[in-house]
Amino acid sequence: MTTSDASLGRITGAYPALGALVRDVLDRWPAHEPYLRRSLGAHDDDVLAVVDGAAAQVARLIGDQTDTFCEHYRWMCDVFNKETLHFLRTGAYRCKTFAEANAQVYSNAPFMEKYMNGLLVSQALWSNHARAVYGYTRRFMPTLRPGADYLEVGPGHGLFLARAADDANVASVTAWDVSPESLRQTAEALARLGVTREIALVQRDVTSAGGDERFDAIVISEVLEHLEEPRPALTALARHLRPGGRIFVNVPINSPAPDHIYLLRTPDEAAALVGSAGLRIVDRSAEPMSGYTLDEAMAARGTVSCLFVAEPAA
Repeated sequence: MTTSDASLGRITGAYPALGALVRDVLDRWPAHEPYLRRSLGAHDDDVLAVVDGAAAQVARLIGDQTDTFCEHYRWMCDVFNKETLHFLRTGAYRCKTFAEANAQVYSNAPFMEKYMNGLLVSQALWSNHARAVYGYTRRFMPTLRPGADYLEVGPGHGLFLARAADDANVASVTAWDVSPESLRQTAEALARLGVTREIALVQRDVTSAGGDERFDAIVISEVLEHLEEPRPALTALARHLRPGGRIFVNVPINSPAPDHIYLLRTPDEAAALVGSAGLRIVDRSAEPMSGYTLDEAMAARGTVSCLFVAEPAA
C-alpha cells in the first residue's frame, strides 16, 4: 500500500500504535482530521512502520494521562500558529537571545510542561518530525559499526536514546544536557520506556564541550535552533568524533517556535552550517512540514527539517 491517496482509516488500521494515538487526538479534537490526513498520507509503508514504533514509545510515556497530553498538544498547535503568524509578518523569530527564551519559556514551568507534552505527541503526528525519526532509524543507526560509543546532545524525551540502548552495535550510551532538570526528566522517561541498560546522563554545555572523550556516533536533533550561535557547538562535537565516526544533525529552517532563536532560511544554509564545523556531509534530506512539498514549503516560508549524516572532513 502506498499512502498518498489512502484514507486515514486505512493507514491507522494497519499501524495499531499510530492508530490509537490518532483516535485519541481526534476523539478530543475532530477538526484536526484534515491535517492528520495530509500529514500521515505523505508517508509510505516503511516510514509508517517506523512512525508506528515511535507512537508506541509516545503511548508508554503518556500512560494514563491521555486527556492531558491531547489537550496540551492542541494548545501547542495554537501556540505554533501564533508564532507562525509573527514570523510571516516580520520575517524573524520572536526570541533573539537565550535570555528571552529563558524568561518566556524555560523558566515558566506550567508553559514548559504543556510545551514538552505537546512536542511529544507531535513526534508521531507531524510529517517533518516523523521523517526525522525515520532518518535517524533507517539512515543513521544502521551505519554504526559494532562496538560504537554513542553520544546524544539534548536527549529530551529519550526516544532516540531508548533506540540506541536497544541497538546491538552500540557499546555505550551517553547523553549531555545543560539542564539538570531536563536530565532528570529524561531519566524518568527512559524508565517509563523500559530501558534498563546503563546510560550516562551528564550535565554539560555543548557550546563549551572540552575534554578528550571520543565517540563513534553523535546525535544532535532539534537543538541548534535554540542556540544564539550554533557553530561552536557543532565544531566542538566534530572534535569528539573518532575517525570514521558519524554525526546525525537535525535542524529546522523557517521554524517559528516560542523558544527558537537561530534562524536558517534554506537547506543550503543548514548544510553550510554543518560544513563550517569541519564535517563532510555524506547523506542529507529536507523534510517539509505536513501537507507541503519541499517547493511549496520554500515558497511559503514553511518549516522544513534538514537532516544530515556527516563525518569528520579530515
